[in-house]
Amino acid sequence: MVVTTGDEFMVKSIGLTVFQSKETAVPITSWGLNDLIFARVRAAAPAGATVLRIPYNPARLPQHDAPRDGLLRDLKAEVAERMREATMGTNCQRYIQIGNSISRFGSTNYTVGGFGIVDQNVLLGHRVFLYAATYVRVFDGRDFSIIRHGSAVTNFTPFALQSLVGHPMMGPYRDLPAESFPIRPEDAAGDLALRDGVRAMLTESLDKTLPYMLGRRPARESDAK
Repeated sequence: MVVTTGDEFMVKSIGLTVFQSKETAVPITSWGLNDLIFARVRAAAPAGATVLRIPYNPARLPQHDAPRDGLLRDLKAEVAERMREATMGTNCQRYIQIGNSISRFGSTNYTVGGFGIVDQNVLLGHRVFLYAATYVRVFDGRDFSIIRHGSAVTNFTPFALQSLVGHPMMGPYRDLPAESFPIRPEDAAGDLALRDGVRAMLTESLDKTLPYMLGRRPARESDAK
């Protein structure tokens, strides 16, 4: 398996104008999210399966989880080719990639993804959300076609319905008190409450999603896309 997320925590402010909005990436390797992801994949793997961790090299597998333009592009083929390059020299029946899931934030033009905290301060109110959004891809080890893929979720309510009932983003998130937002972005790395909240959401979402992705139960891909 290849883990392409877990090293950064995004501290994002959304105001009324673009000048009041900003985002800072904070290193969080000390949170151990990569190790946690690997442990949850091992726990979800079918009995008797051996799970190997393939080091993530950004030069060989650049992060391309954000939505991109290009009507004529075969994005699945591009992802498969990057995975083939990243796993060169290995020989596995299945390959798993855990990366960032990207979601539009509410009705704004902003997006959130991966791990982070967002402070929305607009005329109608002030709200803070902690989120842990990951995306799972399972590849066939022979031709690197994508067998299953989807966002890791904590419930199987269709994303379209979540949007209709007012969820600010797709994927796991929590409302937090306004004072939970770091005064300085770099303070987030040492905030144990933020770390533990992210780890809890990540664990729950992977434990609910991976068994379907890895074939231990009937797959419900449409619910997790």
